[in-house]
Order: sequence, then structure tokens, then C-alpha cells
Amino acid sequence: MTGMTPLFSAGEDESRVSREASSLTSTGRWALTGDRKGLERKFHFKTFKAAWDFMNMVATECKVQKHHPEWTNIYNKTQIRWTTHNPSGLSSKDIHMAKFCDAAAAKLGELPSSDATSLGSKEATPLEAGDCCKPKDNNTQS
Repeated sequence: MTGMTPLFSAGEDESRVSREASSLTSTGRWALTGDRKGLERKFHFKTFKAAWDFMNMVATECKVQKHHPEWTNIYNKTQIRWTTHNPSGLSSKDIHMAKFCDAAAAKLGELPSSDATSLGSKEATPLEAGDCCKPKDNNTQS
């Protein structure tokens, strides 16, 4: 986790949570948040529908786990931050949900993301929509 030590949720097995968080961040896809109380990652899919299906899969598991993310979605990209609010800090639920997200994204054909490692700030880095919102040029001649 690039030399930063997570701040753990009270009552957690810090050794186990730290080890599992390190295995997630060592891939370069997940990053420890700037406040060190959570994990965050960006996901990139081929279509808006795939991104929405991913969010629905995650939302269903959230209901089972009684744990919710901080997330944003713009077109085919979703950014997720897992942190536990009460008691505050990184918890085993955050680890479970991060692993679930990886598996769900793989099932839905996640695309490689060039900006996946630009995380780790207190505030989420805004996602950009790409070319999905550009008007089509109807004046092209064939």
C-alpha cells in the first residue's frame, strides 16, 4: 500500500485486513484512500449498460452485506470507494466488497483502465464521459 498504513475500523483483525488490503492494492487497481480509511478504484466498461449492470450486481450484494459504497457513474465508468463509517476505518466488509467488485467486473468484461492508479486522494477524482455525449455530425457526405 505504498508505505501508508491503513486506519482500521475498531474491532477488526488488523493483521488480516491489512494483509488482504495489501493483496488488493498490490495489483495497482485498488488504492488506499487519502485518509487511509478505505479502498477505492475506477472501473471501465464497454457500454453504459455494462456499467449499470455492474452497479446493480454490487447493489444486490450491498443489500446482503448491509454495507454500501461511495460511488459515481458517468456513462461507462464507475468509481467506487469502500470505507466503513461506523466505526470509522477500513474493515473486513470493505475488503469483501472490493473483492466482489473485482469478480463482478470480470464477469461483465471490464476494460483496462489507464487511470486506475490515479486514486488515493481524499476527494474522488472526477470521471469523464469520453465521447458518449458528443453530438453526431449529420452533415457528413458520402
